[in-house]
Amino acid sequence: MEAKTINLFLADDHTLVRQGIAALITKEPDIRVVGECGDGLKVLPDVLAIKPDVVVLDLAMPGLNGLDVCRQLTKKAKGTAVLVLTMHAEEEFIVRALENGASGYLLKEAAADQLAEAVRTVARGDLYLGPGVPRSVLGRLTAGGNKTDPYNRLTTREREVLQLIAEGKTNRDIAEVLKLSVKTVDTHRAHLMRKLSIHDQTTLVKFAIRRGIVQVK
Repeated sequence: MEAKTINLFLADDHTLVRQGIAALITKEPDIRVVGECGDGLKVLPDVLAIKPDVVVLDLAMPGLNGLDVCRQLTKKAKGTAVLVLTMHAEEEFIVRALENGASGYLLKEAAADQLAEAVRTVARGDLYLGPGVPRSVLGRLTAGGNKTDPYNRLTTREREVLQLIAEGKTNRDIAEVLKLSVKTVDTHRAHLMRKLSIHDQTTLVKFAIRRGIVQVK
C-alpha cells in the first residue's frame, strides 16, 4: 500500500533556511512542503488555513517566539504535530518546548536524513528527540509547565505585546501589527508588567532576552 504523503509547513525567519529545508524535502517521496512563514504572528492563522500534518518550527521568530507559537498550535491546530528545529541546545529550551506541546526537538546541526526521520516520527504521533538532545529532559517536564513561573500567567495576547515591546515597537506600532486600539495595547502592557512584577521597559527587555523571547543581534 502506498504511504500517505506528509504535508509539511515551514516556520523560520530565515528565507534561506526555509529554502534549504524545502530543497532537502523534495528528495523525500512521502513528504511535501505545503506552506511556509517567517513571522511568528502569522504561523497560527496560516496553519489553520492549510492544516498541515507537521510544522517545522524555529524558536527564534519575530512577532511571536517559537515557544509561544508552539503553545498556540498545540491548543488550536489539532491534528498538526510540531517539530522544533533550532540552534538552541540548552535543556531549558528543550523542556519548555516539550511542555508547550512540541512532539519533536532537532538541532540545526543535524544531518539531512535526520530531519526526514524526525518529520515521519512526529507525523505518526511519536516523540522525537534528535542527536544531542538528552532524554533526561523528559524527567523535568511538568503538566502545564512551571506554575510558579510568572510568565506562564500571561495570556497569549500579553505574550505577543511583550515580545513586540522587546523588539522595540511603540504602542502605536503594536496596535497596528495586532489590529488593536492603542488604549487596548496600553492595558495589555500594564497587565503583563504587573504580572511579571516589572516596572520599566528596560527591565522588561532584559527579561525577554534572558527568556530567549528575543535575540540579541
